[in-house]
Amino acid sequence: MRLNNTYYKMRTQIITMKTLLSLLSTLVVLNLSAQEAGVIKLTQNKLHARVREWPYPVGGTIVSSNAPALMWPATNGKEMVLPMESGSEVPQDPGIADIQYKVILARDSKFTKNVIASDPQAWAVYPLHQALATGRWYWQYAYRKKGNDNWTWSPVYDFVIDAKTQGQQVSPPVREVLARNEAAHPRLWGMHARGQAFYENNLNNPEAHSFIAYAKKLMLEPLPEEKPMRIIDSTGKTALEKKKIIEAMYHGFGDAVGTPISNLCIAYRLTKDERFLRDAKRRALNIAQMDPNGLATGDDFTSGAVLEALGWFYDAGYHILTAEEKTLFQQIIRLRAKRVYDHLPNRFELHVSDNHIWQITMRNLTIATVAVMGDVPEAKEWLSYLYEIWSARFPVLGTTDGGWHEGNGYFKVNYKSIIYLSQLFADLSGVDYYQLPWMKNLPFYLLYTHPPASATTAYGDMWENTPFMTRQQGLFADAFAYRAENPYLNWYVATIKKDNPEYFTRPSDDYLFYRLLNYNPTRKLPQQSPRHLPKLRNFADVGVAAIHSNLADTKKDLSSYLMSNPFGSSGHGSASQNAITVNFKGKTIFGGSGYYGNFSDQHNLLYYRTSRAYSTILVDSLSQKIGEEGYGWIPRTLSGERIQYALGDASNAYGPIESSFWLNRFDQLGIDPNNTGVYGDVNVTKYRRHMIQLEDEIIVLYDELEAKQPIKWTTQFHAPYYEMRTIPSTDNKVQNFEVLTEVGHAMASVFAAVPIGMKIHNKFSEPAVNWANVKDVNGNIKEFKDQWHCGVTSIAVKKMRYLTVIQIKEGKPQLITGTKSNDGQTVLRIGSWQIIAQLDGSKNARLQIRDSSSVFDYGSDKAIDFAGKKYIRKQRGSTLLIDGFKGKTRQYEAVDVLPDVVKYDTVK
Repeated sequence: MRLNNTYYKMRTQIITMKTLLSLLSTLVVLNLSAQEAGVIKLTQNKLHARVREWPYPVGGTIVSSNAPALMWPATNGKEMVLPMESGSEVPQDPGIADIQYKVILARDSKFTKNVIASDPQAWAVYPLHQALATGRWYWQYAYRKKGNDNWTWSPVYDFVIDAKTQGQQVSPPVREVLARNEAAHPRLWGMHARGQAFYENNLNNPEAHSFIAYAKKLMLEPLPEEKPMRIIDSTGKTALEKKKIIEAMYHGFGDAVGTPISNLCIAYRLTKDERFLRDAKRRALNIAQMDPNGLATGDDFTSGAVLEALGWFYDAGYHILTAEEKTLFQQIIRLRAKRVYDHLPNRFELHVSDNHIWQITMRNLTIATVAVMGDVPEAKEWLSYLYEIWSARFPVLGTTDGGWHEGNGYFKVNYKSIIYLSQLFADLSGVDYYQLPWMKNLPFYLLYTHPPASATTAYGDMWENTPFMTRQQGLFADAFAYRAENPYLNWYVATIKKDNPEYFTRPSDDYLFYRLLNYNPTRKLPQQSPRHLPKLRNFADVGVAAIHSNLADTKKDLSSYLMSNPFGSSGHGSASQNAITVNFKGKTIFGGSGYYGNFSDQHNLLYYRTSRAYSTILVDSLSQKIGEEGYGWIPRTLSGERIQYALGDASNAYGPIESSFWLNRFDQLGIDPNNTGVYGDVNVTKYRRHMIQLEDEIIVLYDELEAKQPIKWTTQFHAPYYEMRTIPSTDNKVQNFEVLTEVGHAMASVFAAVPIGMKIHNKFSEPAVNWANVKDVNGNIKEFKDQWHCGVTSIAVKKMRYLTVIQIKEGKPQLITGTKSNDGQTVLRIGSWQIIAQLDGSKNARLQIRDSSSVFDYGSDKAIDFAGKKYIRKQRGSTLLIDGFKGKTRQYEAVDVLPDVVKYDTVK
């Protein structure tokens, strides 16, 4: 059924400045629940807006930088607007292209002391390229229509610079960056100053020799033609499917015709042999003649790749070009660059992530812009904008913890830009971007979420492309290690090279030039095994708690992941708050399910992207909402020797879809999401999932669930690679099932205080069809096979508790039975462990797990008797862990801790 343009009626989401100011004055950063000690209840509609809706930093926030970037919502000159990202079917408000902003900053609210004022600019972000003194600062921004002398000023906002931030590196202002780029050609990668050293340094580099031999063969290849990379039958497809099929037919064309040009330019730099450069010229002239409006190089990816290749050659081959040829290249680069840039200011910088730009096109545009600085008049503005956005927003889908919001399937699409833009902007600014907190933590994110010889977290788009270590992951980690100076990352790379030497034997790959730039024949890479790292690491900014029993040896490792994401399910994320993934010996036992055939076909929107595809909770069979509004977070973690603990909160994840972006996607398919049986609102008020991994390959889940009316609660488990089987139960409050794998036997037992039923099957609720001939990481067309699913569903109740015990053994696990204690609690025994859980939703939640050397306790404020001693909580309402190891007993506690986005950047 059509939406009757419901989306188009609400898509503008225009809010007057008066309304915005009212919101800012009445909303608070967080709301604390007075009912439960130690518990924080967030009530914001969203934590990360898809498009910026409030200024930052405001309300006296103590910022984490000594030179923060000031940001504010976009306007069309009359009211706040929420512009869509590039490629959207929704037309852009034309007014946003005619706006100018300026900023003023001072130590007092009257703006008389230590005043900093910007020049007029076209974009809604202002990075402070100078260290601010400790204390309170005041700021405001103004806007006007171009050609209008009247500025409209915002209210005065304030923030605080912490003394702890003093001494942080600060990026230089734009004028210095532009001045650095006034060198003669070649200027890309600092080659005007670095070129001779690059040549001499690689004279005896074996990899350089291998690449030069490869480049000699490359010169013998014929010039490419404008034709599809592959043919896909579109018979009987819808108009939208045909459009996507045409894109797929030409996908990769830009790289196929552009990469040989940059490779030949690199070979020239390594040899000073102009034969390479002249063949690069021949190829560059060929693609310069290609139709910028044609199917081959007309979309953002293919055109961007051509743009970058032309920039490479124009810079490297400047001295062999005639005046006419220079003019031709300038015209073509300007044409393709303007198509990208003209849709960026007052739009791109405001998005949580305009994926295609950040993944690829920003790199393409930056390289081309640097190449034509001084020759194309607009390039100065382009570079100013690109540098400011990089300074303000990188890393766009992380903050400081090293994580990436969209999961590791799509993180890989960003790898090349992360590497090369960090290098390029470092060359231009002198800033070492590898010293950013996010960069310093990234090695641990790689290690904990994608260990060597292992699958990854099974979350987000294209997760199914990573059921093992991949070549792209290994190559990125290897390149990253050149500058990261992290011994654990060095161990990670060395282990991948040992396990998969074939990943590193090709004469050319995406990171070859980066390795050549940073080649040092005498470099030493000290390695440190992760054996003694904590078994749990919480990447709270992106909502991933990663637990490992043996991080140093995948063949002995049981790893579990709890996902609960403050970003919600924006971009390539999923509605999978409080979902779990369980890997054993590198294989995914429980995780996501389904296939990424397209960003928004029916399988994607009605299954793959929804909670139905993940090991989390459905409510009356309904998914969590997709969009930034359906968020979760990880309030608590504890890490001992024998017990690891993480708590996820998805209380805000449920309800009808609100995101206009996603409603438009449904509208394109002619679907009303509220009539699909997949989305809707049943007034969920609480979903807190406790995940505990115990020594002895045991994982315990304890779910606290509440709604305003009785509903049926379904806890789901998916085995994407293995078969599930029912284990009969004589108790209607207990359900058991098993998964048989080549690495071990998994058994799960689900307990409740009310009757529960179980269904195991191997069919998707929305069929998966590879209509676009999507390929796997090895280039083979993927077969969308059936997968196994288990759902355990309760009778309708307002308050529900689930206790799930998962055992994964090389042998057969024991079948668990439960008993009731005198106060109605369920008591289980598994090996040496005793589990006591309150499953009655009408009573206070309680979970205790203990054996002779460790105790985990949640939900009690009483003293814990353990090993002849009483242990008293230091914080009321905390989760308590008493860990005995090698004769020492340690006490750990955790209460709810906010993610950084709530501390620093939520509506005040």
